[in-house]
Amino acid sequence: MSILSSLPLTRIAEIQVEGTPGTDITFSSLSALVPAGTRHLIVEVNAAQTYTERRFCEVILNGDTAAHYNRREFAATGSAVTTTSTTNTNVAQGVDIPPSAAGFGGGYLLFPFAFRTDNLKLWQSMGSSLETRLQRHAGAWENTAAIDSITLRPWQNVPGGVNQWAAGSIITLYAVNEALLAADRLPDAQTRKFTFGTLPTDANHLILLMYLRSSHDLSTRQGDRVYQELNNDTTAANYPLHRLGGEGIANPKVIDEYFEEKRVGWSTAAAAPADSFGNLVVMYPEYRSTDFHKPWMSQHAAYEDIFYPVSQENGRRRNTAALTRLHYFPGMGGHYYLPGSIISAYKAESPAARHVVSASGEASVTLQVPAGAVGLRAVVVARSNSGAKEDGLLVELNGDTSAANYAIRRASAYGEVKDEGDNETALLTDNEIGVITGAGAEAGQYGFGTLSIIRHAETDRHKHILSLAGTCGSRIALYGGRWKSSAAVTSVTFKPKAGTLFAAGSVFELIVAADAL
Repeated sequence: MSILSSLPLTRIAEIQVEGTPGTDITFSSLSALVPAGTRHLIVEVNAAQTYTERRFCEVILNGDTAAHYNRREFAATGSAVTTTSTTNTNVAQGVDIPPSAAGFGGGYLLFPFAFRTDNLKLWQSMGSSLETRLQRHAGAWENTAAIDSITLRPWQNVPGGVNQWAAGSIITLYAVNEALLAADRLPDAQTRKFTFGTLPTDANHLILLMYLRSSHDLSTRQGDRVYQELNNDTTAANYPLHRLGGEGIANPKVIDEYFEEKRVGWSTAAAAPADSFGNLVVMYPEYRSTDFHKPWMSQHAAYEDIFYPVSQENGRRRNTAALTRLHYFPGMGGHYYLPGSIISAYKAESPAARHVVSASGEASVTLQVPAGAVGLRAVVVARSNSGAKEDGLLVELNGDTSAANYAIRRASAYGEVKDEGDNETALLTDNEIGVITGAGAEAGQYGFGTLSIIRHAETDRHKHILSLAGTCGSRIALYGGRWKSSAAVTSVTFKPKAGTLFAAGSVFELIVAADAL
């Protein structure tokens, strides 16, 4: 899965194209459709289009087709990782959609604070046209109105001018489950920064949704780094991380550096367009464990006129202590956060299946998928006995061990020299769906990844897989592809790629969404 979809979810509505192709899919009267108190929306797309090549789907909010949209794209296809942006367009872009002959692809779109009326509407997406192309988008609608409707349609600017959703396409609306909200924080009255001094004791993973605008006021730098201090640790060298993303309007640039820095993401700042806030989703898996360094992963986006970035970052605190205190503040020029900024901490859903590797290590881990589950996702924190610093994470669905039955693309940033890095993308030849650490890595360093198997129970399509994983220092990687089977997924098996055993304390979980349909 993406970190965006690691938030606790409740399925609210679903639309399937049946019989003949159709053009528009719209969720309308949203405030009445979702549970009272809902703030954030996630749309899951598992779809194909009638045009014969991959294209984006269009995003239209509240029926507005005027030139009020902007987007940042980060993409990986062939052997190239690229980024670009467009502004003042009459539709926005969502996730990649494959042609119907290839199968059903797509991904996730997160709309944070969809119903506020003091914010430009920013969203992030992660998806893939199966194994052909991976993408991340940051979309912005220059309007502060509450979102009343979301329309998705296949990209219409194609030769012949006709492109429709293929029969069988399914688009699902989820609400972030506010019943699992642990705490909201506003900037404190004195410092106007954020501190969580008490964390829940009844969850395995903590997910923070941040909506931030820094006080840094410089027209040539309209954003600011978001810094974290975990358990009052102020030493930058204790926070190794890797970032992979795209930024720059005048000079587009792929970001792939390794840092030793307290950063966790990026926000807008005072000189950004009015009412624009940066959105970060940060996951701290196994935050109460004392078995390994504390890993984290973020995905973030911020609409402004200089950088307009969309990125993911993965790192760790070099300490095995359980997290007990979280502190966040501007890291580059800002002194505090402006009004409207907020951080919400959510507890992950209780696991549908969970396994912790025993002291002697284990060669594989198999988790059973519960009957009737929706929104199937997995969380992995793991290390292998491979002698190298990193190892691959293999997945087998329903016990299928044949590499030929999986088609997966990877895009990654890697390197361990400060402020440097490189990137790559390729179509893999096996069933690798993540990257973890090996025994050659620093003691206590475990890899961390999240995985989604979209529409896992369907029996008329190959299974679309999305994941985001990292070694919490030397590499961060996105994956998108498919399992070439129409069988419903009933079990998920994980194995190390080069190693023969997972290390003691490695954790594997399945989580599923609540269902209001």
